[in-house]
Amino acid sequence: MRRRLGFITVGSIVLAALTVAQAPAQAGATAAAGSATVVEARATIHGRPSTDADTAARLSTAYWTPERMRAARPAPMPDGVDAPDGEAADRPGRIGAPRDVAAPAAPRTSTTTLSAAGSGQGTQAVNASPGVGRVFFTHDGEDFFCSGGTINNPQANLVSTAGHCVHPGDGGSVWFDNWVYAPEFTEGEPLHGLWSAKEFTSVEGWVDWGYVWWDFAFVTMHPLDGDRLVHVTGGQGLSVNKSKSFSAMLLGYPGEPPFDGQSQYYSSGTTKVAGAQRVKLKNCPLNKGASGGPFLRAWDNDLRFGYVNSVMSYKFSGNMYGPYFDDDVLDIYTVAKNKQ
Repeated sequence: MRRRLGFITVGSIVLAALTVAQAPAQAGATAAAGSATVVEARATIHGRPSTDADTAARLSTAYWTPERMRAARPAPMPDGVDAPDGEAADRPGRIGAPRDVAAPAAPRTSTTTLSAAGSGQGTQAVNASPGVGRVFFTHDGEDFFCSGGTINNPQANLVSTAGHCVHPGDGGSVWFDNWVYAPEFTEGEPLHGLWSAKEFTSVEGWVDWGYVWWDFAFVTMHPLDGDRLVHVTGGQGLSVNKSKSFSAMLLGYPGEPPFDGQSQYYSSGTTKVAGAQRVKLKNCPLNKGASGGPFLRAWDNDLRFGYVNSVMSYKFSGNMYGPYFDDDVLDIYTVAKNKQ
C-alpha cells in the first residue's frame, strides 16, 4: 500500500521570516578566481574521520536516537536576493548540450511499505519518493536537519544536497559533523535506516565565499549492512544544461509551521529564470528544513523518481531558489560519482 503526499493551497500558509545561516559574501564583491574549483573533505563522526562503514553505522545510530532526531532544528537558510550584483561575473555559466547524465533507478528489491504525508500545490496526488530523505548533522554543538536526494551514480552511493547542508560557507575548514541521511523519513521514522556520510564534494564558490549560486554539494555514503544506498532505495536521475523553465516537483522536509519536518512534503509548478545561474519556483510553501531537497524534472509519480535539476537553497519573497545545474555542476558530479 502506498500513502500519498497530501496538499494544501498556497494561500493558507504563512511563511516564516528568513534567517541567515551565515554572513554571505557581500553582493558585488570580487569573486575568487577559483570559485568553480572542487573542494573535498572526509566526513567526521564526533570530530573524527569516518573511514569504516560498520563503525560509522554503530556510532551514528547511537548518536541519532529518536529523541535527538525529534529535537533537531531545521537548518537556517542562507540569505539571498533576486539578482545580486557580481553573480554573472563570478558564475557566467558553462551551458553545454542538454544532458541526462544519470537515469532514475528503482530499488533492486522490493522495499518496506511506503508511507509519507505531505503538502504542495494543486490537486494532484503525489507519491512519496524513497529517493528523497531527511539529513541530520551537528554544527557548533547543535543538531540540525536538511533534506537531500539519492542519485543513481555508478557506485550507487551518492546524495545531492545544498552546500549549506554540509558546510557553513564561511571560508573555514570545519565541515558539519555526524552527517547522516534517512531516506523516506516518515512520521519520525527512518524507514530505510540511517546512512552515514563518508565524503563531501562541493565547490570553492560555496565553501570559501558562501555564494548562493554555488549552493550545492554531493555526499558519498557508506554502505549499510553491506548494502549500497541506491540498491536499497533506488535513485534519482541527474540533468544538466536543461531549460531554466521546466515543470518541477520539489520534495523535502520543511520544519517550520505549518510543517514539522517529520514527513516528506512537496510543492510543484513551473520554474523561472533567477539571476544569472539560478532558478526559482514562485509561491512555494516549503521552508527551512527543505534545504537541499531536489528540484525534480520529468517526475514519474508511479516510479516515484525524476531527474535532479537543482536543489533548494533559500527563500526570498515567498519563492524558492536553487542553483542552475549546468556544466559547472557536471564537473563536481564527475568528481563525486565514482567515489567508493
